[in-house]
Amino acid sequence: MMNALPVRLDEQIKDVLRSAAVRSDVTWAIVRDGAVAEFSVGSLNDVRISMDRISAENEHGAMSLDMGSNGNMYAIVAESAEYRCTPWTQCIYLCMYRDEARMNSRGVLTYVGKYDDYCCSSIWDMGIGDDTLDVYIIVKDDDLNSILREMEGKNILKEQSILDKIVKASPYRLFMTKKASILVKQRIGSVDGAHTHLMPDVILNGIRYPTPVPEQMSCIVQVDPFASLIDCNGNYRAWSVEDDPFQMLLQKYNKGYAEEKQRLRDNVLDMLMRGSDYADHVELMYKRADANSKDMLRVVLAQIACDSRVEQTIRMSSVKILTRVGAVNLPAVISCIRTNGSSPLSIKKQASTI
Repeated sequence: MMNALPVRLDEQIKDVLRSAAVRSDVTWAIVRDGAVAEFSVGSLNDVRISMDRISAENEHGAMSLDMGSNGNMYAIVAESAEYRCTPWTQCIYLCMYRDEARMNSRGVLTYVGKYDDYCCSSIWDMGIGDDTLDVYIIVKDDDLNSILREMEGKNILKEQSILDKIVKASPYRLFMTKKASILVKQRIGSVDGAHTHLMPDVILNGIRYPTPVPEQMSCIVQVDPFASLIDCNGNYRAWSVEDDPFQMLLQKYNKGYAEEKQRLRDNVLDMLMRGSDYADHVELMYKRADANSKDMLRVVLAQIACDSRVEQTIRMSSVKILTRVGAVNLPAVISCIRTNGSSPLSIKKQASTI
């Protein structure tokens, strides 16, 4: 994934975030390797926005973000085609330095106390061991509370039978970082609207996925503020790089990347318009590229394939190259081309335990 320089959180980015908070098609997410919470406002909502704070709530969950003391907060504006759920991702990542973003970092199941917002509920820290994210479950079920009391102080990520009981009871889940939180009320397994993923194998084995966030920083929340290509329900839209407001954010906050990508896009389009022999040069260019250059080329090819203003034959040439190099989620790219934004695409999410 291409590196992106963090920039101080400024009023323009704050305005973008405030606008995103009232959109029903935008998804906010707290993401770690093996632990994900997502929230979208939807139609039934209570949204409150101030100069430094955003909060939103609906029947499926809630989200809050504190943008105060923004001297300690940074934004990374970045694209990537590393992930295989969509043709590419484009997000604002709000970040803090790790030493300022630390949470409780518990590595075992821990009883925290009663949860004030929900009478007679107990709140438990799942103990995932992340130093900048706490994952809680809010439990009303007496039987599950009894089971959890017996397991307190143990690493329950290794106890599949206990995890199965949690899944069956489906308590509320609360993900908290230093400046943001997402509460999910929907039953475990739901993927429409607010939902969570917890993947014990990824956490226990220390599997790491690419991220634009530097090692010394931690992302407190991320959002695609415009849902330009795909909304929170998996609906594809007619898309063009010329009309995508996210590209303007890249020009201001990730200028080096944006300019390099534009040069690469112009070069690739020129070769694709010349015919199949030149398309082979693009494929060879991909195979010889380093990891960062490959990611940028994946983004360029995916964006050409999905660009409604590009000639159809050129779009399909991009798809053929992506197919041969196995670069991105081709069903998603092809669906985007075929639907032209007119019909929903059902995206299969990675199976989640919690």
